[in-house]
Amino acid sequence: MSSLESRAWLSLGGMCPAYVIYFAVQIIAPGWPGTVLGRFGVLAAVACTHAVIYVVGVSALKRRERGEGLLSDERDRAIDARGTRAAYFVLLAGTVMVGMIMPFGQSGWTVVNTALLAVVLAETIRNIMIVVGYRGSQRLAV
Repeated sequence: MSSLESRAWLSLGGMCPAYVIYFAVQIIAPGWPGTVLGRFGVLAAVACTHAVIYVVGVSALKRRERGEGLLSDERDRAIDARGTRAAYFVLLAGTVMVGMIMPFGQSGWTVVNTALLAVVLAETIRNIMIVVGYRGSQRLAV
């Protein structure tokens, strides 16, 4: 497995479980916790969990890749570009939703959580596209 694919798997493994739990709690109990400070605390706990998993994983990858270096060729850059392009459109749609549609009928934490969902979905799509790019069959330009 290439180091770029390993990083994509790591990003998915660190981000998805933490934010799936966060958004599940938001759906099941949208008013919990009741205070602004409590909501910031829950969001900070989720973000810190994601960060700790990622930092520990990157440290382990760095130790395993000692002496190798992170080299990327045209295929790696094309896979990354394809994932980034797909993620851009997801983020663009989320930004339009949050900035141009929701302010007319929603406010507060609904807008914040929708913006966060757009960012998380965009990054998830990017990493899934990278993994699929490495795992899928090779495609040649025609």
